[in-house]
Amino acid sequence: MRKIDLETILDDRIPGPSWESLRNKTALFDPMRIHNIHFLTPIPDRHEVLIFTNVGVFLSKKTTSATLNQYAFAHCFPDYTTLSSVLKDIEHFGKYKLPWACQYFSLFPLEGGNNSSWINPLKIENVYQVEGRPYAQLITGLKIYMPFQRYYALLHGENACGVLAAIQQENNPFKRCSHRPMDYLHLPDTPFVHSLTKRPLLNQFVTRTGEIYRRYQRARFLHYHERLENDRPLPRWENWQ
Repeated sequence: MRKIDLETILDDRIPGPSWESLRNKTALFDPMRIHNIHFLTPIPDRHEVLIFTNVGVFLSKKTTSATLNQYAFAHCFPDYTTLSSVLKDIEHFGKYKLPWACQYFSLFPLEGGNNSSWINPLKIENVYQVEGRPYAQLITGLKIYMPFQRYYALLHGENACGVLAAIQQENNPFKRCSHRPMDYLHLPDTPFVHSLTKRPLLNQFVTRTGEIYRRYQRARFLHYHERLENDRPLPRWENWQ
C-alpha cells in the first residue's frame, strides 16, 4: 500500500478536509478483496466508515462493528461476540476492549461502543505525543489520534497479539516452531513492535494448544442449542443454518 502523506492527525471526533480527501479515494467495501485490515474508523458527521487495508482504502456505510461482522462472516472468521466471551472466561486477555482476531491478523478497539476505531497493532510504527496529545503513526505513514497513552496502546496491542499467536499455534498443531508466542507472528521492524516483544503475552503462552478453539466451538454450540430448544417443532436437519 502506498504511503499516505498527511499533515494532520486523523481524529474521528473532528471533521476536516483530510477526511473528505481520503473518502474521495475509496472504493466500496468488498470483504472478499481484503486480506489484512490496518485500521477502521468512523468518518465524523457521517454514517460511514473508512477501512484501511493491504490493498487500499474502502468505504462502508455500516458501523465499524457491523463492518467487521460482515468481513468475518464473508471469510468464515470467528464471531466477535462469541470470541469475546471466550477471552473473558480465559481471564488473561482482560475484560474490556477485547481484541477482534482471526488466523491472519488481529485488531484492538480504541474506545468502547459499536462504532469505535479499530487498529492492527502490528501495523503501528510508533506512538508519539504532540503537545501532550498521543497519536499513532502506522507503517504506511497514516497518523491517528489515540485516546490513551503509549502504555495502554502496548497493553491492548499485547492482548491482540497474544490472541493472534494462540490462534496461529492452534492452526499449526503439527508445526511446533517455538514455545514463545512472538515466534508465530510476522513482526515488522518498528519501535512499537520492539516494545511489544518485551511484553509477557508475547513471551509465554497463557493458553493450552487448542484451548481457544475448543472453548469457542463449545460456546457456539450452546448458543445455537438454546435457539433450537426454543424452536418448536425442531426444523429438519436439512434446514439448519
